[in-house]
Amino acid sequence: MTLLKVAVMGAGAIGSLFGGLLAEGGNDVALIARESHVKAIKQDGLIIDGVSGKHVVKVKVVTKPAHLKETFDLILLTVKAYDTRQAVTEAQTLMGDNSVLLCLQNGLGMEEIASEIIGRDRVLRGVTTNGALLKEPGLVMHTGKGETIIGELNGKITERTQKIAEALSKAGLSTRVTNNIKGTVWTKILINAGINPFGALTGMKNGELIRVPELKGLMVETVIEGKNVAKKIDAKLEGDPVSLMVKTAEMTAQNKNSMLQDIEKGKRTEIDFINGAISNLGKRMDVKTPLNNLLTHLVKGLEANRLKVKPN
Repeated sequence: MTLLKVAVMGAGAIGSLFGGLLAEGGNDVALIARESHVKAIKQDGLIIDGVSGKHVVKVKVVTKPAHLKETFDLILLTVKAYDTRQAVTEAQTLMGDNSVLLCLQNGLGMEEIASEIIGRDRVLRGVTTNGALLKEPGLVMHTGKGETIIGELNGKITERTQKIAEALSKAGLSTRVTNNIKGTVWTKILINAGINPFGALTGMKNGELIRVPELKGLMVETVIEGKNVAKKIDAKLEGDPVSLMVKTAEMTAQNKNSMLQDIEKGKRTEIDFINGAISNLGKRMDVKTPLNNLLTHLVKGLEANRLKVKPN
């Protein structure tokens, strides 16, 4: 059985779910999290509830990587996309000669940021369809079981990716290795691009969005624009992103998407790394993306007005 030494950078909902289940499975895990979450976990353990049953996990937890005077096999990066550069820079103190960093985040371009800092050969990419919600400090709800897909940036199937997939699967997080992580990431991003900004702008749940023909039409057009950009950069998509977007919205009909949740909580969104990234790549590749451009500006406007976030 493969047991790993894992540090989770940015243990919010997804990071705590993965870290907690890995720790329960016998892996040596440390969570790096916000102070309120750290305090609650130290007092009562990490509580995971929901579709995978109730778990109370004793796990090492700190507020800063510098508090851990050791190195790890795997750094699991689950911070918000806009915190990637700072998190990877700080995570270097946790990395030994054979350590790898797995970007398990929403959005495009995080693996490039990480590669600039620690080198491309030490970076892996992953996506997950597991749903998680940090209900309160110390309590994570596993809201939906899904699949996790990880891969090397060069598309090779390696022993290290297989070991990580095995450890995650044994912990109850079904994981497989792909030789097309670029296409896998792009497919997920196009689904997010078609759903997230519309939820954020209207305040509607995923299922409500696709029941309005005018909105559904715009969502489909947004995905098609992204699909055209993906084609230009040779991203081999995993299935048809339009039908996958509609199916995802139907399957998560009662969910408020993560971008809407960010707006409601007064947090910055990841729009720059989803529709904004499609828009920027479109400009570079000479592919027109008017809807993605507009959605990016509208969500940024909503952030600036509602959240008093300075536009960057």
